Amino acid sequence: MKQTTINRILIGIITLMSLSICFLVVCIATRPRYINTSEQETTAIIEVPPDADISVSSTQDIAAASDTSVGSSTAADDNADTAMRGKTSTRVNIRDAASEDAKVLATVEEGTTFEIVEILDSGWTHIIYEDQDAYISSAYVIVINS
Repeated sequence: MKQTTINRILIGIITLMSLSICFLVVCIATRPRYINTSEQETTAIIEVPPDADISVSSTQDIAAASDTSVGSSTAADDNADTAMRGKTSTRVNIRDAASEDAKVLATVEEGTTFEIVEILDSGWTHIIYEDQDAYISSAYVIVINS
């Protein structure tokens, strides 16, 4: 091959690569942006026994009961007989304070059970883990009947 033919092929490859890079830059610049919200949602998942008869009215009763228990602590909650229990919905960190910046005490697997002290409005659940106060994100807590 002649030198000019090789030069033209290389210039064509460089042009094609330059156009590809421009296309990728445009795609990155116009991608959808995600909005950070400062307000976290608090969700309590309540496990219902498989043999329970579930109807529309009973699911509404369960939802109403969970709404009144979330974020509120009564003297009955402090009794061992009525203590709420929970389990993790996935692998999750257990922390020493209700913050993502707090020290991680442990990382536990899905299904790890614990005693719930209080479900906080800030999106965290105060728990007892290995006989000490700890916190877990409420998004990963499933409230179970004790």
